[in-house]
Amino acid sequence: MSTVAPTPDSPREGVPESFWRSLLHLNFFRLFVAFALGITSLFASDTFYRLEHTDLFVGVCVVYFLAAAWFLQPMVRRSEAFPRQVMRQVMVDIVCLGLLLHLSGGNANSLGLLLIVTVAAVGMLEENRLVLFWAAVASVVVLGEQAVQILGFQAGVAGFLRAGLLSLGLFGVASLSHALAMGTLAADRRARESGKQAESLARINERMIQELPYAVMAVNGEGEVLQYNARMEALLGTQFFTRCSLSHCAPQLAELWQDWRAGKKLPKHPFQEGRDGRRLRPRFIELESTRSAGAVVVLEDLTELEQRAQKMKLASLGMLTANLAHEIRNPLSAIRHAAGLLKEDAQDAMSTKLTRIIDDNALRLNSLVEDVLALNRRDRMNREAISLATAVPGYILQFTQREQVPEEVIQLQLTGDPQILMDPGHLEQILWNLLRNAWRYCQKERGSIRIRLTALAGRVDVDVFNDGPPISGEIQARLFEPFYTTDKQGTGLGLYIARELAEANHASLRYVDNPDGVLFRLSCQTPPSSEGNP
Repeated sequence: MSTVAPTPDSPREGVPESFWRSLLHLNFFRLFVAFALGITSLFASDTFYRLEHTDLFVGVCVVYFLAAAWFLQPMVRRSEAFPRQVMRQVMVDIVCLGLLLHLSGGNANSLGLLLIVTVAAVGMLEENRLVLFWAAVASVVVLGEQAVQILGFQAGVAGFLRAGLLSLGLFGVASLSHALAMGTLAADRRARESGKQAESLARINERMIQELPYAVMAVNGEGEVLQYNARMEALLGTQFFTRCSLSHCAPQLAELWQDWRAGKKLPKHPFQEGRDGRRLRPRFIELESTRSAGAVVVLEDLTELEQRAQKMKLASLGMLTANLAHEIRNPLSAIRHAAGLLKEDAQDAMSTKLTRIIDDNALRLNSLVEDVLALNRRDRMNREAISLATAVPGYILQFTQREQVPEEVIQLQLTGDPQILMDPGHLEQILWNLLRNAWRYCQKERGSIRIRLTALAGRVDVDVFNDGPPISGEIQARLFEPFYTTDKQGTGLGLYIARELAEANHASLRYVDNPDGVLFRLSCQTPPSSEGNP
């Protein structure tokens, strides 16, 4: 339910809640007094000093009770200004209590003491002149009643001492009540101002957290998420809510947080989260002097940071390697041609072996040159809609024939006809590199390599899995580095080129942790006409 904030002209503006409660309690007291005096006059009239007009006395009590009941409506709804309601109630109190005081025999009944409660309520008004004015009016009523009693020969002059003391008491109570009320009002204003500043700082803090380039969240000592930004939700692939448990929303991060609280050493390699397999590294900063009070969690996407660093590092080498590859191809062709001539003229086994060595290494160098040149051609692409149900089986068939891989080793898991937007040649090269890498490390049994196509909202995931040994965290950090390989026969460019070609097509290639083997995920865009289709 929405709440409307009070405007400057609103009856609630600037009035503490305690003042409204005090005014409400005073009105209940007024109802009780009117009811009690009316009942007493009917069944115990001898309680009063002199009660000659019982019916009139009861009538004033009824009017007083009805007036108090009528005051409840604007007071509860707060539809009128606070000072106006106070002055209206004080006026009715003075008139009704003055009449009741006169009808019951004057100041000898001590009903005038009830005016103390009235002038105490007047003290809640901000203007000191109004407080003194209504205290003076109440005193005039008390003194005037005493004068009327003397003129009617119903009381002596000595009664003025009691009336005077009561009047002084009214002024004292009004002044003291006003001083206390002003102290309360000042404290309330300071609290309101502090609340506004705190609210403003909270909004600034929330805006700053949302604008930070890093994923940030604050966790209290009980593991509840206090604040977070949208970047944190995006990296963890989850949706937080106020006071949610970290163990419920991000279990892997919660385990690392518990280890950090216990003083344990956090693992060097980052953890992975989401279908994209992002490599995330958390940093924990204490909220208080002890770790048990909670922490600020800063999450860094190492995948993105490494990509930026790698692009900056290789930007200056791109042109050099491309030109160098062109220069190597010509002499390499001459070497292979010469090796072929030597092989034809070979007279013994040693010469044949040497020429084979030359030819094999020339082929390896030629493969390396082709890979380097492929990087230079990454921006020369023609993106089009590709039906994976048709293209992927064709790529698999070509791969098994050219690489002499048994067909039963590779299994394709396909549902429907997912389509992607990519250059066909780039897709073929990416899958070729992934399948070659999978064949190199798998157990080479039936189903050792599995390709799964999953259609999601706006993208299609192509998962290439093999049942080889999982990759350690240290090697994961360098998987997509150029010229890094654990295979003596490899060039170290296969995965790097595959990811570069994927990014050129607005796709992503990532390694995803899998306890049963090795999984690479290629996430591709779908054509505009097929977006949103399952």
